[in-house]
Amino acid sequence: MENKKRRKRHPWIHRLPAIAFALLLAAILLYGNTRMIASHNREEEANTAVLVGVIREKLPELSDVEIIQYLQDTGDREAFRKRGAELLERYGYDADYFSHSGDQLLWRLIIFNLSILGAAGVGCIVYYILHKRRVRREVLEIQNYFRELNQGSYDLKMEQMVESDMSLLQSDIFKVTQLLKTSAEDSKAKSEALSRSLADISHQLKTPIASIRIDLDNLMDDPDMPPDLRKNFLRECSIQLEWISSLVQTLLKLARIDAGTVEMRNEDMDLRAVACESREKLGILSEISGVDIVWEDEPRGTLIDEKDVPSALMTGDASWQLEAISNIIKNCLEHSTAGSKVYLSLRDTTVFKELTIRDEGEGIPEADLPHIFERFYRAENAKKESVGIGLSLASSIVEAGGGKIMVNSERGKGTSFVIRYLT
Repeated sequence: MENKKRRKRHPWIHRLPAIAFALLLAAILLYGNTRMIASHNREEEANTAVLVGVIREKLPELSDVEIIQYLQDTGDREAFRKRGAELLERYGYDADYFSHSGDQLLWRLIIFNLSILGAAGVGCIVYYILHKRRVRREVLEIQNYFRELNQGSYDLKMEQMVESDMSLLQSDIFKVTQLLKTSAEDSKAKSEALSRSLADISHQLKTPIASIRIDLDNLMDDPDMPPDLRKNFLRECSIQLEWISSLVQTLLKLARIDAGTVEMRNEDMDLRAVACESREKLGILSEISGVDIVWEDEPRGTLIDEKDVPSALMTGDASWQLEAISNIIKNCLEHSTAGSKVYLSLRDTTVFKELTIRDEGEGIPEADLPHIFERFYRAENAKKESVGIGLSLASSIVEAGGGKIMVNSERGKGTSFVIRYLT
């Protein structure tokens, strides 16, 4: 069913057909009455002419002027009426003999008007019956539509109704149906995504849990295990538990963002200070991986000291943006080789604040680029321990804070992440 935008109609527009019908009926009655009265007047004029002709024929001694004078000079009308009535009665005529034409006109007018009004009444009754049938049919169609809608069928079509309140209702029903259809599709998509996410989480947890169980079984089965070996097993359990804890914390953060329970503060913050804090936070991982995190000037190529990086003041939630930036820098560290560097650069304009994070790693395959921010997506060159939610969390946080992440990568030359916040 085509959904056309309708303009709001004023209430009096619904009465236009009735008004037009009433005006047409009044015009017909006025025209018919006028024609009948005009015809009667012409008959009266003809009777007068006949009377003058008879007088002229029967009384030749009267001149034309005298006849006209007699017709115009009525004198004492009451006296003439009495003598005329006596004369008519003497010869057996009614005194109202010559007024019958007026009675006939009245009856003709009454019959004509009643006929027109009767025909109009019958037409209204027929129209009312047909209208009620049409409305009833449309109501039944809408009821059937809702019945199938309740059964989860959204791809339904209703016959286009004539311009009326029902057609407006039909248009609104169509809009609601589209909203329900979209909501159902979104709900289905979210349900499928949740199922995939749960399957991915279950798969990710299987390996560390299995490893912990094996280590614990070994510890329980060998109470006389050498201290060094026992320490190694315990250290491995601790690493696996730490990995699980990190995964759970990240998932909880994503769940809070999805549920809309995270309230991003809108406070003054320095993007430079947040990036510096993130650099310091990942200092140990940087040392372990042998990859330095350095600042470079814009355009890239010139290394600068951290204290020489200018401030970039903006509004946002510093703690959450620290989480996002740290995840991206950590991703760059994990995909860089020892001896290389991860570069940070800051760009401050009147329109936006921009932080660029680039590495000299292996790069991201072109086929994986559109999917790297999807949850649990593991690229072709992902590490074995990678879960695939760090970049997804970073993207969700930045977008929730009104920013956007863009990525460029070239195999063998590295990857560049650009975080841009509009100001």
